[in-house]
Amino acid sequence: MSNSPVSGEVQQQLFHWPVAPYLSVENDAPIVQLWVADGVDATQVFVRAEPDNEEFLVPMTVVSQQPGWKLYQAELPVNPAEATTVYCFKVLTSSGQLWLDAAGESPYMPMREQQFKLLLDVQPPSWVPQQVFYQIFVERFCNGDPSTDMAKGAYQQRDSGVAIAKEWGEPISPESKNREFYGGDLAGVTSKLDYLQSLGVTALYLNPVFTSPSVHKYDIEDYENVDPCFGGNQALADLTESLHQRGMKVLLDAVFNHASDTHPWFNRWGTQDSVGAYQGKESPYFDYYTFMDPENPDSDFCWQGSKVIPVLNLGHPELKAYFFDAPDSITRRWMQPPYNIDGWRVDVIHMMGEGPHADNNAKVLGQMREAIKETNPEGYFLGEHFFENTRWTQGEIEDGAMNYYGFALPVRAFLANQDVNYHPHQLSAEQLSQWLTQTRSRTPYANQLCQLNLLDTHDTARFFTMLKEDEALMRLAVVLLMTYPGVPCLYYGDEIGLTGENDPYNRACFIWDETEWNTPLWQHYQQMIQLRQQTSALQTGGYQTVYAKQDGFAFVRFDQSNTVLIAINRNATEPLVIDLPEWLALLPSGAAAWQVSVGAASQAATQLSVPPSGFVVMQR
Repeated sequence: MSNSPVSGEVQQQLFHWPVAPYLSVENDAPIVQLWVADGVDATQVFVRAEPDNEEFLVPMTVVSQQPGWKLYQAELPVNPAEATTVYCFKVLTSSGQLWLDAAGESPYMPMREQQFKLLLDVQPPSWVPQQVFYQIFVERFCNGDPSTDMAKGAYQQRDSGVAIAKEWGEPISPESKNREFYGGDLAGVTSKLDYLQSLGVTALYLNPVFTSPSVHKYDIEDYENVDPCFGGNQALADLTESLHQRGMKVLLDAVFNHASDTHPWFNRWGTQDSVGAYQGKESPYFDYYTFMDPENPDSDFCWQGSKVIPVLNLGHPELKAYFFDAPDSITRRWMQPPYNIDGWRVDVIHMMGEGPHADNNAKVLGQMREAIKETNPEGYFLGEHFFENTRWTQGEIEDGAMNYYGFALPVRAFLANQDVNYHPHQLSAEQLSQWLTQTRSRTPYANQLCQLNLLDTHDTARFFTMLKEDEALMRLAVVLLMTYPGVPCLYYGDEIGLTGENDPYNRACFIWDETEWNTPLWQHYQQMIQLRQQTSALQTGGYQTVYAKQDGFAFVRFDQSNTVLIAINRNATEPLVIDLPEWLALLPSGAAAWQVSVGAASQAATQLSVPPSGFVVMQR
């Protein structure tokens, strides 16, 4: 099925982007600009704001013109009572009205949630959009210090059995998946920093590193010490120092919603030198948890029915002090010397609360945010959400989220024909664009640039496996990952072509024998990462869809120095043909010729052809 070069083209007549110069702040006064096509026949143009939660229309005046277009400008009144100022544009025409919000044009006033959003007093960390993150499941990345292997000996026997030591790269056994230890550690991560930098990685996100009985370590039994199998606290200090000497950043995984049943606070197995909550109401930690029947210790409220991780009651003042409020709280401690981590990724952040049902979630997260920002105003507060996350990413809670809903899931449906549950689900390019636009328009753009875009993680099958190891489609996915608004994150081993279905197979050992790598895929990752690092527009630039139809999707990223056009063609047999719209001339370097940076395409004066299963990234 071939793609029409016309019907998928964006025919928009109003353009505003929440980046400079279309949104700028001069002497504390925000200035907004709006392009209006002459064909609109505008009689009056307004920017609409709500400085006191009431409508305020500000007339806009023409400050510049291009053939067929006029540029309007006005000062935007801010709302001093809120962190976020919302605004949109209203155009009166000889025949009606036309409105523009962050989701596009409409003939009527838009809902507040999809209007443009300006943050003045609350900003995400300035360094985040420039990064390329790399997620490391530490136990399976690299064994850098064999002397720490099984440093705790045979872990506490629980209902799942004792730990098993295995040789690096041996197959994973599903019946003992969380008890098989291969020896990966933090010294191994430190030893591979040259490799990561050669790929282009600038920041790490580490799965939990604190003492825990399992491989995955989401069941923490000691928040104050790095697991001995990972090398202990000194290994983390050595790693963070090496990272910072190289100008790299690091996030740790905060698992504060629940703790291990082997934690002294709970002590289900009676192996700790404490009277845990499981021992009864006489325990000083009994109220750290919630029991449906206070007389039955097995009635504890646990995460997703998993008895090994009882849920913590973060409404308890002692727990709040321990995790957030106290000067030496866990959140603050690891952000200070000698570790100086650069932020936290927070596990199941939407479930954290005062009691077992996420009660007062925003209050609890506000306390964690305060602890992070007081310790380091540029600390990154990243939340895990598998589903829609815009409630938490309005600027006042999280800086960004693991962007499953706003990136990974729509891309999965478009390229791998699966939904979040791996059910059949195929999107057209039009539907992909609609999904992306819907979520992007509900987030302040500064926070959109800090959304952690990803293709897969330790909680999903590997994307290459979802694609049935189709390298052409994987290349398209990598192009989207490195060019779409947000900060990209690779899951360890994706770049060499590691495969694997869901847990435990998605957590296999990294293969360090380069003869076994998918070298062309690795080179593609490296090339796309390099392009992103060299192109400011791909880091902090604006976004506009150019074309979305059937198998073809194209968009531009731009800032005041250059414009980048990205086009992908999912169709394996037919080229994608796009008529380049005239409005592209409004963007920087509008008169310059396009130059291909990566990929392949043929180009006439105003038309672009992308080969089957192909892509192109062009700049001017």
